[in-house]
Amino acid sequence: MESQEEKPIIYTMENKPIVTCAGDQNLFTSLYHSLAQQLPREPMEWRRSYGRPPKMIHLEANFVQFKEDLLPKEGNKALLTFPFLHIFWTDCCDTEIYKASVKEDIIRWHNTLKTYNTADWLIVVIESDAKKKNKTNILPRTSIVDKIRNDFCNKQSDRCVVISDPLKDSSRSQESWSAFLTKLRTLLLMSFTKNLGKFEDDMRTLREKRTEPGWSFCEYFMVQEELAFVFEMLQQFEDALVQYDELDALFTQYVVNFGAGDGANWLSSFCQPVRSWNGLILRKPIDMEKRDLIQRSQASLLDLRSYLFSRQCTLLIFLQRPWEVTQRALELLHNCVQELRLLEVSVLQGALHCWVFLSCLEVLQRIEGCCDRVQLDSNSSHTVGLWTYATEKLKCLGYLCGLVSENGPNSEDLNRTVDILAGLGAERPETANSLQSPYKKLKEALSSVEAFEKHYLELSHTAMEMYKTIDRLRSARLVGKSLAEFYMRKGDPQKADTFLQDSLKTYLAEGWTLPVTHTRKQIAECQKQLGQTENYLQTSSLLASDTNLTYEERKHFCQEILNFANRQSDNQVQKVVLGMSSFAQLQQLLFSPASAVVHVGGLLALELSLHSNMPVPVHLEQLAANVYFSIERNSVRKTGDLLGKQRVGSSSNGIVHFQAESVIGSLPRTSPPTLELYEMHDRSPSDNALNSSGVVCKNVHLLLRRQESVSSIETPSGVAIEDSAQILKINNVSLMPGMNTIQFTALSQEPGTYTLRQLCATVGKVQFVLPHIYPIVQYEVYSQEPQLTVEPLTGEASILDSPIKSLQIF
Repeated sequence: MESQEEKPIIYTMENKPIVTCAGDQNLFTSLYHSLAQQLPREPMEWRRSYGRPPKMIHLEANFVQFKEDLLPKEGNKALLTFPFLHIFWTDCCDTEIYKASVKEDIIRWHNTLKTYNTADWLIVVIESDAKKKNKTNILPRTSIVDKIRNDFCNKQSDRCVVISDPLKDSSRSQESWSAFLTKLRTLLLMSFTKNLGKFEDDMRTLREKRTEPGWSFCEYFMVQEELAFVFEMLQQFEDALVQYDELDALFTQYVVNFGAGDGANWLSSFCQPVRSWNGLILRKPIDMEKRDLIQRSQASLLDLRSYLFSRQCTLLIFLQRPWEVTQRALELLHNCVQELRLLEVSVLQGALHCWVFLSCLEVLQRIEGCCDRVQLDSNSSHTVGLWTYATEKLKCLGYLCGLVSENGPNSEDLNRTVDILAGLGAERPETANSLQSPYKKLKEALSSVEAFEKHYLELSHTAMEMYKTIDRLRSARLVGKSLAEFYMRKGDPQKADTFLQDSLKTYLAEGWTLPVTHTRKQIAECQKQLGQTENYLQTSSLLASDTNLTYEERKHFCQEILNFANRQSDNQVQKVVLGMSSFAQLQQLLFSPASAVVHVGGLLALELSLHSNMPVPVHLEQLAANVYFSIERNSVRKTGDLLGKQRVGSSSNGIVHFQAESVIGSLPRTSPPTLELYEMHDRSPSDNALNSSGVVCKNVHLLLRRQESVSSIETPSGVAIEDSAQILKINNVSLMPGMNTIQFTALSQEPGTYTLRQLCATVGKVQFVLPHIYPIVQYEVYSQEPQLTVEPLTGEASILDSPIKSLQIF
């Protein structure tokens, strides 16, 4: 039999309701193993108060020797150490012995229970045929039982139970033993329900006093956790989890209120500076060290949150919901950072990064310990967030400790690293033998530049592969951008450019304007360091025309182009050809005359409306239009065929409008689907009260779908200047920001059709080319034959009716 001294109460799910045993201890010891094994075999229906649904539970018990010290004192709220039932065991069948000793023992035992207002007790009388044969003068067994019932059970006759030879394998013995087990389960459940109900009432009363001065959250925490322990003891893990969730919600609400200016006095104990940041502890059911700090109201915010989550994690594992652990962990880590800011808690720089990193790996390893590889691979969507968060925090630590630079850490960085590691303390005993413990990984990663790079790249690539596996390409690109920043700080722009180009493709395809701008700035820096002049100038042109940037930033990138264009060089450097769409937009062309048809040697004017996307005036050495000339067989035409004829692309007033050209590397022009929204209301099933309302998008799958591919057009490749003998040009033009009007005089020396093919703006060594002008713009030059017109001198007479007297020839 287990005794209280030999096995003290330990707060784990191994705890069982306590039942004390008085009387003949040897007798009980002989029955202990059968009783402990058979008691939980049959389930009992547990009916609870407040309309809660009944549950079937299997009752177990921790049988300990009766001692007065075990009886609960006034005000003691500990349910786990509360004895729910007291049993007195005897096999007395002799009247004299009963009167001489047994009765006195029962009286003392019974009076002790009365002193402590304990009414949950049972007297068990064992009947043994072997003992009867050894006694010559004995009363029938009913005499002893009747005496006990008359002496102690006048109004509660069911509190005395007789068991016939429990160690014999007979039907009578089995029947009495089964009846005893049923009685024991019933009394134990009745006592448990009664005392638990009283405990819950006291707990509610304590919670209702939370607005009174002097109320302590830590004290209340211990009370409600006691209730959670009891549910866990009964293997009602869902009910136990509810208790911790309520404590979580209550504490969170107080922190939010504190941030709004309504702070409780007891919160001041959680505002103390953080001295330790060794992460979550999930490898044992109870962190007794942190629980003791909470009990003594000495826990920091991280201590309380760590302990609370460790209990929630344990219960979720018991409920076989490991993926909910990862979801809750990610929320916890983000919320803790915000709560520390709300409470204005003093934290060493880098300490929170350590705590989050260690906690992420601890949760991941805890999940790996209860799931096989197939489960882990098929549920990557639940764990990838923790991998990413750990990667992000390790990168922050690397930057802080000088491990992500070309020169390595300096003395200040090394001192900071020592301070950060000091807050980790010694490694926990449960992970001391693990080669891959979070503690060892962090210490190794911060030990050298090479070790940091190894761990950081390992985490980053793990996160990227997981995102790609679950088709979350946007998130994978985001991790890639973080890697690009790492390589840039390490002085390796070539590797950085690869990740940035991949990210840019995704952002362009999906229309993310601000990420496009930010990524282009990073790409520009890579191209500049790599000496990719043409690519850098094209990206600078895109950035100079990007309205997401400030004026100063746009001016900087425009100046980069102008500086290169005006750079003096002894060598004849080939001009750099860039696309014009980011530099300027051709919006309109006006012919004068409007018909765009002119006689050989005649005057035809062209007026171009050009919108400059640059933030500053740009001086053009030359603006030229390449013209394609074609001679038609009937280029000598009659006047009547030419009058009123309009050229391709022009309207009746001689104006040609151009659609805005897509800027090189710009966002897609296709408009997204229209939002399809509908209201959503969540109502309570009991009283139809509105719990929440919101808006749901029906076609989110269309709005957020990813385009499979997008052409990478960040580089100016493919832009070429056509050779043309016919060119319309104008020299020394100042292109102002916004709309500009430029006049050309068309070529009209030879009859034929002239088609404008390209537009080229020359700025020093840089040429901006519009490779195709669309819609097609043409004008026509014609040659007119001599014509003879015969007209009468008077309008009244017909030339056929009267003789010709004179002719006018034109």
